[in-house]
Amino acid sequence: MSALLLSATACTSGGGDEEVDHGGVVHDMSADEVCRGTLAGGADSLEARSGETEFGEIDTAPSYDPRDYADVLMENDVITTNLCVIYTPSTSPRSFASITFSWVERVPTPGARPDATYYDITPYGSASDQNATMGVPCPVGAAPDDAFLQGELAVQTPGSGSDHDDMIAILNSAAHAVVEALGCTEESGLTPEPPARWEAPA
Repeated sequence: MSALLLSATACTSGGGDEEVDHGGVVHDMSADEVCRGTLAGGADSLEARSGETEFGEIDTAPSYDPRDYADVLMENDVITTNLCVIYTPSTSPRSFASITFSWVERVPTPGARPDATYYDITPYGSASDQNATMGVPCPVGAAPDDAFLQGELAVQTPGSGSDHDDMIAILNSAAHAVVEALGCTEESGLTPEPPARWEAPA
């Protein structure tokens, strides 16, 4: 009986309010601060897409400083490495989202997926309910000849078509920080402002 009582009281506090188990994740960062500040340009979009204002990371998956992450990309043309993994109070102990970059030699054809929204990024940028992807030129370091730098945002919670602009804005903020650290901002064509939607030629 005492064991049952201890188990019950461990899950409750003042006035019977239940404590939420976040699996040890501390959500002590703002949208401007998480991912080493690389999402500051898309902070409003991160809050809108997640429905949260507090974010966290874990020690076993720390976010990279863009300059350190650039070193990883400059030396590696095979393995995909997380720039950051984001946690929120409503999803922890599972992650809310992750952002990765890698070198690719092929990119999808714009307009090929009817469930995606496409953006004015050369050669490719798209967002769907739970993923955003972009490919940009960045001829540096470990990049194979004619390869593109591909960024991907993967979100674990369901979304809708109205979230697509927020998804690409979050990824664009991270991508701009990465290409700046790599020294290929001009070649990439990215700016701090999120890209406009792309419409297929009539």
